[in-house]
Order: sequence, then C-alpha cells, then structure tokens
Amino acid sequence: METLLEDTLVSQAWDGRQLLAALKAAAHWLEQHATAVDALNVFPVPDGDTGTNMSLTLSGALKDVAPDSSCAAVAERVKYWAMMRGRGNSGIILSQVLRGIAQGLNGQERMGAPELAAALAQASISAYKAVLKPVEGTMLTVMREASEAATAALAGPHATVPTVLEVAVQGARASVDRTPTLLKTLRDAGVVDSGGEGLFLILEGMLRYARGESVEYDAGEPVAAMSFDDIHGPDDFGYCTNFLIRGDDLPYDTIRTTLATMGQSAVIVGDETLIKVHLHLLRPGEVLNYAIDFGTLEQIEITNMDVQRAQLHERSNVEALETDVGVVAVAPGPGFATLFRNLQAGEIVGGGQTMNPSTEDLLAAIERLPQHEVIVLPNNSNVIMAARQTANLSQKRIEVLPTKTAPQGIAALLSFNYQAGIEQNVQAMSAAIGQIHTGEVTTAVRDAAIDGLSVRAGQTIGLLNGDLVTADDDRNAVIEDLLGRMQLDQREIVTIYYGEALDRPDADALAEHIQQRFADVEVEVQDGGQPLYDYIISAE
Repeated sequence: METLLEDTLVSQAWDGRQLLAALKAAAHWLEQHATAVDALNVFPVPDGDTGTNMSLTLSGALKDVAPDSSCAAVAERVKYWAMMRGRGNSGIILSQVLRGIAQGLNGQERMGAPELAAALAQASISAYKAVLKPVEGTMLTVMREASEAATAALAGPHATVPTVLEVAVQGARASVDRTPTLLKTLRDAGVVDSGGEGLFLILEGMLRYARGESVEYDAGEPVAAMSFDDIHGPDDFGYCTNFLIRGDDLPYDTIRTTLATMGQSAVIVGDETLIKVHLHLLRPGEVLNYAIDFGTLEQIEITNMDVQRAQLHERSNVEALETDVGVVAVAPGPGFATLFRNLQAGEIVGGGQTMNPSTEDLLAAIERLPQHEVIVLPNNSNVIMAARQTANLSQKRIEVLPTKTAPQGIAALLSFNYQAGIEQNVQAMSAAIGQIHTGEVTTAVRDAAIDGLSVRAGQTIGLLNGDLVTADDDRNAVIEDLLGRMQLDQREIVTIYYGEALDRPDADALAEHIQQRFADVEVEVQDGGQPLYDYIISAE
C-alpha cells in the first residue's frame, strides 16, 4: 500500500496540456485580482496598472496557444506570445519569466518536480537579465526566492509538481510580505510590491489547478458573456473599454443609462451587485472616474482597436517627407497624436498612462513603415521595455530613445534630420531630450508618503520629470509650486499641453499667468487630449 502511494505521488508529472491548463487557471486567477494589484502602486498617480499589465500579458500569451502533449512545445509558444504581447514594465518582466520557463523546459515532453524547479530557477535568471539595474524588494526578488524554495523542496520525500508548487507559493508569499523591509518606498507607502504580488497570484493560480481547486474568486451571479463578433463592427474606433463594477445596491438603471451616453457600441449588463460594461470611446478615463464612485472596479481592459491605428496612420493632409529612417511615436492623447503626425512621425501608437501598448502593437507599427531603420519614441517610462523588446523580433534596425514624456518625444522629433542617417539622428535627438523639463499635474488616487511628502487621495499633485514634488488641496497652489521648481526663469520656451478634462480657456489663463510671472519666456498652448493629467508642461 505504501509503495503504491509513493508511485502515485512520484508519477504526478504534467504533460503540455496540463501545463497549459495550469497557466490558463493562473491567468484567470490573476485577472480577478488585477485591480487589487493595481492598487498597490506606490505612487499616488492614476497609472497604477501593474496588475492590469501583467494580466493582459499573461492572457495575451495564452490566447493563441493550442494544446500540445509536449511541455516544451507549449512553453515555447507561450514564450513567443508573451514577448509579443507584453505591456508595461511588469508585463515585460513577466514575459521574461515565461521565457525562462521555456528555456528550463527545453526538450521536456513532461514536467515533473525536478523540471518544474529547474524551470522556475531559469525564470528567475531570465527576469534578472531583463532589468538593467535590478533592485531587490521587487518582483525579481519574489521570483528568485520562490524558485529557491522550489529547489529546496526537491530534497523532501516524494516531491511532485503539486508539492513543489506549494512550497514555491509559500516562498513567494513570504517574499512579497518582506518587500517593504527591502524598499523604503514600499515601507513608507505601507504596501507590498505590486509586481511581486502578481507573481504570487500566478503561482497560486497554478497551485489551485494542481489541487483541483476553483479559480473563481467570487461566487456571485455570472454576467452574460459578450463575444467580440457580437459587439464590434467595421466602423468602430477609439478605445474598447471593458470593466466590472462590483458593489451593494448598485443603481443599475442609472449607471447603465449614463454610461450608454458616454460612448458608442454600449453593452452593459448586470444587476444591483455586479455590472459588466463594454464601451467604445476616445476618453476611457471619463467612464472609469464615473463608475468608481459606485463600487469596486475589476477586470479593467482598455484596448486600441485596429481602426484607430489605421486612423492614426493617415497623414491628415500633411505631405510625407522621404527619409531613410522611420519614426514610431507613442501618443498619450489625440492632441499629441496630431502633433506627432504633423512632425512627420511615420507611425503613431496610442498609449500612455494606464494604456501601455504591447510589444506586438509597437512591432506592428514598425513593420508597417517602409524604412529598414526605425527610431522608436516610447514617451512613457512604462513603455520603454516593451519598445526595446521589439529589437529582437524584427529584421529591421531599431533604435529606442528612452523618452519618458510626450514633450521629450516632441523635442526629439523637432531635432530629426530627414537627410541624415540613423546614427546622426539618434545623437541629435538624444541631446534634445536632455534639454526638456516636464511638469505634470494630476489628481492623487490614493494616500501615500513619498520622500517625506504626504499625499491624500483626491489632492492635486505635481510631478517634475517623473518625481512627485508637490501636493495640495488647491490645484493653483500645486501649479504655482511646480512652476517654481521648473526654474522657468532659466528657460526660453514653455509649452502647456492641456488634458481632455479641460478647455482651451483654462490653458490660456495659465499661459497668461506664466507670461506675467516669467516675462522673458515664450509660452505656447497645445491640446494634448491626454486622459487623467490636467496639464503636461514642457520647458526648454
């Protein structure tokens, strides 16, 4: 009897179909927790999308993978699609985790306990290599300590895939809980690392599959499924926005009626406890801001539709200049898209805060260009890693300039020489980027304490070159403080890009104020159309 039990435990190895099923269970488990992971973002800015990016990356990696008996074959296909569909820094690191798993399972038809431990170890190595300056207390640490726990589990008697996964999950949980002791920013904010939490949930989802446990986080009433073919047409445009609203005594009829007026192709179903929303609109931030007042938002997914990309590709009566070097620019709003188009960017990809384009989106834009040498302007720090990953997926020569803001991208394009080669342009555009200071004004979405600055949810906050520097209940006070920190008395040109929530007169009033305070600077106003951020202010 004891021998039979031992044989049963040892034989608990997975084939490729089981591996794929476990990853799908993990994706579903993570998807249901994505909003909670997003909320762990340290910064109070409205772009805490770690969970969303990881969820979209993992689900995208699995979408087109067919079942196969070979673990190696499944892992290799998942690796490829994860690289293509990774988005945001957390999603790109996750794609490297999946790449390491594929490397660890290379040649393996089945995955037993030793193969699983080896794959997790390789996943940690691959993740660390993906980051230029690895920082402990992040998802890198969690992956490493989970893999170390998995390897240690092999020493125990009768190690199986479920037992190794169980120990790995325990190691990941303990590692996540320790992240605040390793990073002061986490400790000050009172949160654990969001990327590490996402990794823990992925491993936990796989473990739940291994145990035969449900991966349904909430047993509430199901919401009717909506297929793509049922709700999308050939004339659709803008952002396809999907999310759930969960709460008690939701005013369903009121919410449904109001949301339906805010966009096109509305499909809104549910009841007083759970509402599922599908809308097409140009400004997804508006519906999210409205809906969050009623309950918890879950499973948020914002996707750029093909028709929108086609529209951005049109030249809008601007004659294209012939050049040997193409440019792809990421635009955080329709106003910025127009500016980049007018500056002769060959391809424009919609994206920015909360809407990070995937590697696949960027690669498609690169491949549409006729040029064989391409410069990519990510224009957001959370898009740079996805952009860099395209270099390994294209036959073209790709140079990624690490522009972290849209104004940096505009400065780079203004320095582009259509008669010069890629090396000369990269040098000139890089120098132009270094001359730009960017101020951003938005609203805090959570309480936080960053570098001694305490912020309350709902306050106006100001960022200078990505760093949180000021916060106040009075937006004008924040703007005044931010302008002082930008040293405008030492600058020549100031450009105000106003967001979708504001009108031109608001920006003109700010421009007049700046002109009065700093008489020697030239002030310009542009419609950026960016969601979530009232103003993006460029100084050069």
